[in-house]
Amino acid sequence: MELGEAVLFTSTVLGARIRKTFAVIALIVLAGALSACTAAPPPTPPNIDPVPSETATAAEPDRILIGAESTDVVDENGNVLLSLRYSEDGDEAVAAAVNILGEPQGTHHQDGSNHYPEMDGTSWGGFDIVVNRYSSEAMPTGEARWYKPAFSVQATAASTNGGIAIASVDEIRVGDAFDVAAEGPDTKRVHFDDAFGVRSVALDLPTSFPGIIADAGLELPYGVIAQSDQGSIDITRIVAPSYLFSLA
Repeated sequence: MELGEAVLFTSTVLGARIRKTFAVIALIVLAGALSACTAAPPPTPPNIDPVPSETATAAEPDRILIGAESTDVVDENGNVLLSLRYSEDGDEAVAAAVNILGEPQGTHHQDGSNHYPEMDGTSWGGFDIVVNRYSSEAMPTGEARWYKPAFSVQATAASTNGGIAIASVDEIRVGDAFDVAAEGPDTKRVHFDDAFGVRSVALDLPTSFPGIIADAGLELPYGVIAQSDQGSIDITRIVAPSYLFSLA
């Protein structure tokens, strides 16, 4: 082999070896890169606080508060669950009360008279709703409606049979001392019935219409009336809405 051919052969072989070496190095680098990608852990998701599951529960009635224009059923936080306005439909009021207070203990009926309309009462034991059935020709209109309500309520105990407390809006209950309840109001809001021995006191008067009615020269308070029967020193009944002199 001549010198020129030897140099050419050596150069060719050397070049091939160099190219093979670079190819091997490239494969090693590529394999390392792929290995690094494969071994890399997945990104950690951000910490998210779990949302606590809440079971929606209906608020339970805690108290019945009797006012001059409405009676409210409230929960333990004082939130009004049901407001029964005496100017609204009595039968609807009873149905709404059943949904909140549960099934009533009983019902009662009273025929009408020259002084009172026919009445249907629904009782939860200590708390009654009494629907007034006015005759069609006697149905009041306008302002007179204020003093002839669609229904009234009556408390004869400090709680219902179901354990729901009953009180006036100023937290006076059946069983409280009558003299204590009668200390605050004006003397015109306290009455003693000589014929029946019943004492009465007006606890709450309406604010959206007059709570004092002039009748035959007398000023009759109208609203929430607490009564104490003859021989009792305590309040035996709370009625609303009613006149102070009324024993209804």
